[in-house]
Amino acid sequence: MAKQGETEMNTQQPKDSMLKRAIGLGFIGIFSYIANYYLRNLLSVATPSMLESGEYTAEFIGLLSSVYFIVYASGQLVNGLVGDMVNPKYMISVGLTVTGTVIAIFPSLPFAWMQVACFALMGVGLSMLRGPIMKMVSENVNKDYSRVICTCLSAASFAGPLVASCFAIAFKWNIMFVVAGVTAIFIAVIAFISLTVLEHKGYFSFHSNKRSGFGGYLQLFKIENFVFYMIVGGVVEIAASAIGFWIPTYLSDALKLDSVTTNTLFSVISLTSALAPFISLFIFKLTKERDIAMMRCGFLIAVVSFLCMIFVPAIWAKVVFLIIARLSLSCCSAVLWSIYIPGMGSTGKVSSINGVINCTGYLSASIANAVFAKLLGLSWNGVILVWCGIAAIGLVAALVVRKKKAE
Repeated sequence: MAKQGETEMNTQQPKDSMLKRAIGLGFIGIFSYIANYYLRNLLSVATPSMLESGEYTAEFIGLLSSVYFIVYASGQLVNGLVGDMVNPKYMISVGLTVTGTVIAIFPSLPFAWMQVACFALMGVGLSMLRGPIMKMVSENVNKDYSRVICTCLSAASFAGPLVASCFAIAFKWNIMFVVAGVTAIFIAVIAFISLTVLEHKGYFSFHSNKRSGFGGYLQLFKIENFVFYMIVGGVVEIAASAIGFWIPTYLSDALKLDSVTTNTLFSVISLTSALAPFISLFIFKLTKERDIAMMRCGFLIAVVSFLCMIFVPAIWAKVVFLIIARLSLSCCSAVLWSIYIPGMGSTGKVSSINGVINCTGYLSASIANAVFAKLLGLSWNGVILVWCGIAAIGLVAALVVRKKKAE
């Protein structure tokens, strides 16, 4: 089991050595993370062409997506724990290799059950990446560099869909899967070789937490404010996935905007979300690391903005308040993923922490998405009121929680 002192020794290095370590591990983590996100978006960008080919139905594509989602969410729990026991270079390389392989062979498989199995394996493979990447960074560089790298990781997640779109533009859908899969395998090989070299140079080390077992998850609840950040994980994933999913529909259906305006505004909203990690890190430093206070402000702004969307009649004002609400919630998400978790390196349980919080978020978003779909038959104001209530849950949790050390 990794002792706290051992983990801290990894981050107590001369400044120039620490910078080299941060750059090396940062590049590996960022490129692996981009691969993670372009792979998970391939089905989405390929769907129109797959339907047009007549070989697939919308129902079957929906099944593939659902199977992936369920396996990925549950895989976060298992691989979160495994990631604290197995060297990240194996987790990252195996995860990308498995995913790349099944994605590459997917179009050529003759039976539907085989293709479903491919997406189940993709869920397993991609769930092996995030926790180990966070552990690799958090336990090998100091908190300042770690938070900068994780901020870049959060931004890199928005590059994934763009890369997937480029694959879709450049190749026919079936060839796209093959090329994208082979590219992922190539990245896996490069990541493994690079981490091995960094390991030999002393820039990367790993201490296994083998004694924890599944009972080790219970130990996570002893970590300061862990339950609070689980709640935050649920709220911000609902904001990112469930609320984000329905924003284009709200713009076109409730506000009666045309498709060009809707797509443009959704792109603007997505861009602001991509900037949120950098904004949050800047405010975190500016406020002398008052993360809980940032959460309170972020959730409060979101609550007020959602209420204004209901009571302010002007369409332009509704759009502005929607952008403000989404940006505020994205900043709260950035505090969790780019500030809190990277600061947990000394626990030796970063991968497990990531797995539990990520799983909580995905399950929450899945439930919320189903609820929102039911509410659409009533009124959009009712849906927005529920969005407001979700942000209010985060606000109440942030008001109740206390840090042991003064902020």
